[in-house]
Amino acid sequence: MENPVNSIKDPKIRAYFEDITEKRTPSSTLTADELEEGANQFIEGLDKALAEGEEMIARARLSKLGNVPEAISFSYIAKKYFGKSRGWLMQKINGNTVNGKQAAFTEEERKQFRAALQDISKQLSIAALAF
Repeated sequence: MENPVNSIKDPKIRAYFEDITEKRTPSSTLTADELEEGANQFIEGLDKALAEGEEMIARARLSKLGNVPEAISFSYIAKKYFGKSRGWLMQKINGNTVNGKQAAFTEEERKQFRAALQDISKQLSIAALAF
């Protein structure tokens, strides 16, 4: 993941912010304008790092599902348990960017998804025992 300080273009300002983030006394001083410029670029770098982190989390979540997406119908889950489309569910699972914002489950939706998987698990167990 990229260090947010690397987003700062001016070497003098970047050095100042490197000192601050490393808890060192800055080797130079900045004007108010330089400080504002550096802060704005640092924030942009933080936003990029946050987006990268969220993407890593989304990929980790998807990998936790293993072969489940191939074994069961996410269209069925989306429609039955959420009243939504498969695309909506996959955007949430994958953390896709929708309308400029990363799609993610709310805590309630995460619980609902977990409950859906548990319900399907019970149904599969009953069917296996009946077979």
